Amino acid sequence: MPGRFDISSRIVSQKEIAPDTFLLRLYAPEIAENAVPGQFVMVRPGLEEERDPLLRRPFSVHRADPDAQQIEILYRVVGRGTRMIARKQAGSHLQVLGPLGRGFSLPKGKIPILVGGGLGTAPLLFLADVLEEKRAVVVLGAVTRSQLLRLQDFSSTGLEVLVATEDGSLGNRGLVTEVLDRLLGRLEKDARKNVVVFSCGPMPMMRAVAGLCGNYSVECQVSLETAMACGLGLCLGCAVCSDTGAFLHVCRQGPVFPAGQVDWSKI
Repeated sequence: MPGRFDISSRIVSQKEIAPDTFLLRLYAPEIAENAVPGQFVMVRPGLEEERDPLLRRPFSVHRADPDAQQIEILYRVVGRGTRMIARKQAGSHLQVLGPLGRGFSLPKGKIPILVGGGLGTAPLLFLADVLEEKRAVVVLGAVTRSQLLRLQDFSSTGLEVLVATEDGSLGNRGLVTEVLDRLLGRLEKDARKNVVVFSCGPMPMMRAVAGLCGNYSVECQVSLETAMACGLGLCLGCAVCSDTGAFLHVCRQGPVFPAGQVDWSKI
């Protein structure tokens, strides 16, 4: 695995792209060069010397551009820490630790299906950027059209993009899992062996995605989002239960796991 770096990162730009949802671009050469899709960073909301709030906040690497030496973070304001970050202006700095965790594994020769719901699109755009298999399909879901994030950017990757909104305001009316069910159901049994699903989003959505993939005997990888204090496996605050009853630590053994490795009944 690549090394991790603790750097003072300059904010290149910050834009509110939806209510309380921000796209943050950071100058972070070492992280941009070493990050892989599915990894995350820990960001200190205040200055290094302030120590208030004390704990950093975890964010998926939304995009990485080694040529520009920059990374992007897609996040929603949910508390004091993210509110502090949202007030930062271009030119100011944030202390960033990363890249951290285990990212997505890309099996050669398999056709990827990316399934994201809401802010769960965050790690999937980085994955879409680097896929060499252009037969990949992206399935994005939200309650309504205005909550779909980075739709044009996913389309710009050249991959096929399917959309589901619960109110029918754009794309298929219903849940994103219904679109996935139809996709997998149309495949012959042997063809399903050549498909891999990558998913990130609300836990109920990922539980349903994992269940569908299990029913169809399709490989599935999920990116879990949990509360974590350190991102290094020291605080043990990000533990989830595995299928064997043991605990998995999202920050070190994840955040990406084979879906069958997670005990979904205990999440």
